[in-house]
Amino acid sequence: MPSTIMSHEELIEAAEKLAPLFRAKAREAELARRAPDDVIAAVEASGLYAMMVPAKFGGHEADVDTYFEVVLKLARADASLAWLTAFYIEHNYWALGFPEPVLERLFAEKNYVLAPVSLNAGGGGAERVDGGFRLKGQWSWGTCITHGEWVMPVAMLPGELPQLFLLPKREVELIDTWFVSGMCGTGSLDYRIDDVFVPEEHAFPMTAAFGPPGQSPSRYEAPIFQTPLAPILGFAAGLPLVGAAQGALEAWSAETRGKIEEKRDRMGVLPGDDGKFSVAAKAALTFEAAELVFRQVLRDLMEQRYAASMQTRSGWMSRMAHAVFMTRDAIAELATITGASGARLDSPIQRALRDIQTASNHVFFDRESRYADYGRILTGQPARNVLA
Repeated sequence: MPSTIMSHEELIEAAEKLAPLFRAKAREAELARRAPDDVIAAVEASGLYAMMVPAKFGGHEADVDTYFEVVLKLARADASLAWLTAFYIEHNYWALGFPEPVLERLFAEKNYVLAPVSLNAGGGGAERVDGGFRLKGQWSWGTCITHGEWVMPVAMLPGELPQLFLLPKREVELIDTWFVSGMCGTGSLDYRIDDVFVPEEHAFPMTAAFGPPGQSPSRYEAPIFQTPLAPILGFAAGLPLVGAAQGALEAWSAETRGKIEEKRDRMGVLPGDDGKFSVAAKAALTFEAAELVFRQVLRDLMEQRYAASMQTRSGWMSRMAHAVFMTRDAIAELATITGASGARLDSPIQRALRDIQTASNHVFFDRESRYADYGRILTGQPARNVLA
């Protein structure tokens, strides 16, 4: 594990070196319904998990543009493995809401923590007791919890705002519910908490994570910590889909070039597949446009950060959601020109199709609320989705 701060270029280079491993392990991860151990070990050795950890704890304090490029490069190799890597990285940012003494213990042995965050606050509940809380219930979407060391569930308290809690994974029971059509390799199991005590300092209100416009709630001064969390989460959930679509297009292009050369060598003619070429071109341009939408959000985010109004931030989220929907529709079209081989489960195009269809249902990309919010913004009305 690197012990010095890694630069923007070094972190991107680390992602480039990991991409072939992600591509090679994609099918294995899908069949196992979790990340292979050697993939997690390779990411740990690369230093990427510490991207959003303050330098005082040995982290790299990398800015959001570095994160953007890292996730996109990994996603072109595999959506699931890029997704869990992206979430594990940015969950370290979530953890910074806990008090300093908690963080000193959390990062005492290494410069990152592996901890899924579960946003489904209705999965379980919490009650206040002397010195802290007691948690009980079953939470879903524990991304890569099989390799996690801690868990960070969100829970409701009677008459209070939702709180984010931190507790060791050994205090929860894993429930293998991860039988899904796509994003299989993320290993996003449920977990059950049975009346476990959580100390007061291991909880903070969710409003501190999704802070209002103005001054950053973070104690740390690096630019990444002056950046609202919700758009970063939008990158974590959206870029794996855009990148996976681009990777699928590369796979289609390579496969089709091989078929063209084979026909030319065997028959002496080139196939007249203008219809397929037209579909592929439309998909390619759509994937390019989707990436450009995300890049515009990135530019705006880095310019405005916490100075951005909630309306502006809601607009960013709507744009990213629209880019995801564009990508989902275009990958479905691309899949129609893959031929019979495109139905094979080990086809990278087939896997990307299922992964994108599945992950586009993430709560951050709720179609109706994101489009409705953008309509409200256009007419001068306040956006309503609180995840901004």
